[in-house]
Amino acid sequence: MKKKGVGISIILVTFFSCFLIKKDSFKKEKFLIPKMIFEESNHHSQVREELGKKIFFDPILSIDSSLSCASCHKPNFAFSDTVKYSPGVFGRAGIRNTPSLINIGYHPYFLREGSVPTIEMQALIPIQEKNEFAHNIVEISKLIQQIPEYAELSKKAYDKEPDHYVITRALGVYQRTLISDNTKFDKSLAGKVKLSKEEKSGRDLFFGKANCSSCHSGFNFTNYKLTNNGLYENYKDIGRMRATKDSNDLAVFKTPSLRNISVTSPYMHDGSINSLSEVIEHYNKGGKKHKNKDSVIRPLSLSEKEKNNLELFLHCLTDEKYSTLLNDDK
Repeated sequence: MKKKGVGISIILVTFFSCFLIKKDSFKKEKFLIPKMIFEESNHHSQVREELGKKIFFDPILSIDSSLSCASCHKPNFAFSDTVKYSPGVFGRAGIRNTPSLINIGYHPYFLREGSVPTIEMQALIPIQEKNEFAHNIVEISKLIQQIPEYAELSKKAYDKEPDHYVITRALGVYQRTLISDNTKFDKSLAGKVKLSKEEKSGRDLFFGKANCSSCHSGFNFTNYKLTNNGLYENYKDIGRMRATKDSNDLAVFKTPSLRNISVTSPYMHDGSINSLSEVIEHYNKGGKKHKNKDSVIRPLSLSEKEKNNLELFLHCLTDEKYSTLLNDDK
């Protein structure tokens, strides 16, 4: 009889410990935005930020001076774009959906396939890609050096003329200042607002039954994992394999952050899904078969109400300034 009682006690402890773990998932410290870390050789200063911002919005980076970084990374949409593929110079079609740059400084690697180790190096990719700026950093440096304002800012910021080093470093400094930490979710953790009953239900689903947090975890709502989400059986874009030539990386992409998800549609690496409800339905069905599909992606059996509540919670991950702009456009 005593053994039976002990067995029941263990079951009860295990059962209630699940709720303790679940509650622990929402501890404030797990979601606080940490202080941005700048490269030791490229620390932040106001003048470096100013220079980087000026370059970011300057179409001088593109071969025909028609596009700037901001042409595709639109500030009002959390520095993402609103189309499936952003067009490059001369109307050339893009090949991937433009990701948001918000909180990009926390990412451990860059591009959709995670093949570039630093923001500074990443800046060179769109500059030279024929479907984007189709330009050359050396030629851009020559053009910028002829502009007095750039020469002055560069001298103050890096004590040298605006060359390839200055351009990439200044862009890195500016992009690391693009921070989002004022969502309804953030404010609810700080005790400033309360989530609705439906939003709380969606939150519980996110960290529980829907298992979203297995990939979209932490303060930036991503573990940055390089994985396949079962979007297609056959992919036109080979993903990380483009960089590694390894078939195990076929159609593998970096897990994106879900911050500001309300304003960063269309979704997926190719912009093939237009709405959050469609994204949720994709995962609810468990995705399509693919040899590299992540094992965590499987049918969820969410009800319509659960799917609706999950979507409501996802909207709580969008910064107030972007939510306001979105509502103003409606």
